[in-house]
Amino acid sequence: MRSLARPSFFRMFDLLLSSSNPGMKRTRWTHDGVEFERERHSFTSSRHAIVIELFTLIRPGRRGWSLMVTKEYWWAGPDTKPFKNLRWARPLSGERGDLFVWLRAQEAALERSLSVDMDDRQTKSASPSVHAADQELSPSTCHFDSEGEADE
Repeated sequence: MRSLARPSFFRMFDLLLSSSNPGMKRTRWTHDGVEFERERHSFTSSRHAIVIELFTLIRPGRRGWSLMVTKEYWWAGPDTKPFKNLRWARPLSGERGDLFVWLRAQEAALERSLSVDMDDRQTKSASPSVHAADQELSPSTCHFDSEGEADE
């Protein structure tokens, strides 16, 4: 991970959110020594709608830091067609290096977890008692091409 502005950061961040707070059922939670807080703000009119999600991550202590990640979604028209998505992340306090050490550790842990999950699925699919037609297709069993870095 090289930057908070790259699509790869936001993919990793989304995986981190879904693994540390499945279904986004909590507005506050702690993961690996970092306090997460989620706020969701929305507005809807007859012509447009907007939803803003704010995530604040705080690592307390001597080498502490804080990070804000914002996701903004816009819809317009009578069919509420999506037309704009914005996302950004900014350190609010602490040393950027300390923040990136933690983020890289999370990225490595997620990669190990996904690798183990894929190995488990491959082992199960190689078993003669499991037929391919009986397996359900889900996003977790599919490989998707990554977004181009030119999205920003």
